[in-house]
Amino acid sequence: MVNLYKFTKSIALSLSSRACHTKDRVPFNLPEPVSLIPEKFKYFRFPIYFILKAFVLYMKHNLSYRSLAHSLNIKVSHVTIYKWVIKLCTLFSVLFPTFTIENVFSVHADETVLVFKEQKYYVWLLVDHETNFILCWHVSKYRDMGQVKVLLEKFFGNLEPKSIELITDGLGAYESAVKLLFRNINHVVVPLGKNNQCESKFSLLKDFFRLKRGLKNTKNLAKYIQGFCIVKNLWKTHNGNINHVLSHLHSFITTS
Repeated sequence: MVNLYKFTKSIALSLSSRACHTKDRVPFNLPEPVSLIPEKFKYFRFPIYFILKAFVLYMKHNLSYRSLAHSLNIKVSHVTIYKWVIKLCTLFSVLFPTFTIENVFSVHADETVLVFKEQKYYVWLLVDHETNFILCWHVSKYRDMGQVKVLLEKFFGNLEPKSIELITDGLGAYESAVKLLFRNINHVVVPLGKNNQCESKFSLLKDFFRLKRGLKNTKNLAKYIQGFCIVKNLWKTHNGNINHVLSHLHSFITTS
């Protein structure tokens, strides 16, 4: 029987004795490998592409978790996709608290009611007049001046409030907030049902929840609205190109 150690050693010697005719040499001291998986996705079993695609498709299209699991061409359960969506909505609530654009001079504000398990929740939106982007959003159990204050403070952030035109349908809470807290805002009242920039978003939002057959856990309401607004804005930004939307989300996550 041939000694395996001697055989491999002879092959190694014969290979090392050959002259190398290539100019490029592979360095012995290779750098440390760079991880392509962000820390936030460290414990996911599937590639980031599928996770982000499931999130975008769920928020944009009328797909249930089960039908979405079948459409991804990977073996994944609907429960796993549910966890992906909730985790991403939670993550984006930190990364995307608002949607910032330059030169905003006129905004529309409005609120709508969503009822889950006999409990009323109010969804507040602030929409740019020119671009129709959702600038910021808020969910509350109350409909008063304090909620208007939260919405406008999200929009202004840490910056000094600038002069803008605020268009609403006449809810007294807006007028009170403008007079007491935001004197630089010019409040314009339009007839009820004529605040189209916000009302069109609310129509899509209610369709979203109706087709999803409501929520089993009302604690996730704000998370779903967060995801809905983010995908709605990015879809408009990238003209409906899902690959560009996925690239935008991926780059934002990896650089944040």
